[in-house]
Amino acid sequence: MVCPVCGEPLELEGYEVGDLVDCEACGALLRLLSDGTLEVVEPPQKEQEPLWGLSAYGEGEEVVLVFSDGTLEEEVRVLKAELQEALRRLEEGVGEEPPKEAEDEPNLEPDYFTVHLESDQGLVALRRVVFPGARDLLEFTLPSGSVYEFPFREVLELLRPLLL
Repeated sequence: MVCPVCGEPLELEGYEVGDLVDCEACGALLRLLSDGTLEVVEPPQKEQEPLWGLSAYGEGEEVVLVFSDGTLEEEVRVLKAELQEALRRLEEGVGEEPPKEAEDEPNLEPDYFTVHLESDQGLVALRRVVFPGARDLLEFTLPSGSVYEFPFREVLELLRPLLL
């Protein structure tokens, strides 16, 4: 059985119908159904805390991404449609660096998916880092050369409302 959110294999031995399963790869909470499938369980909505180091707001057809490391603050503008498409591709695992082929031995290297966006200052690279058993990460490499890293799912939650 694989996680319906991220596609990572899940070990369900010992689980019974109705049990909750945590996907270690993406953090999704799943429930085992009587037909043997898994459904995604939405956690109760709580007031969303801001993502430390990243904030965003919309301005017309653009999204302004504001990055901070606590001392320096950088801002880039990207088109909403392009950011939405980039995040969709990264979520589906489609990028410019395909994952490594399945091997007999466990993969000890993370897989990367990269998408480039044009911003008001040059290219911004979005790189999803997927390592089995760890949280997915999303790295933003700005035209200035600065790199900011955040949990992938938290970035999606922050940005989706701005892109609708």
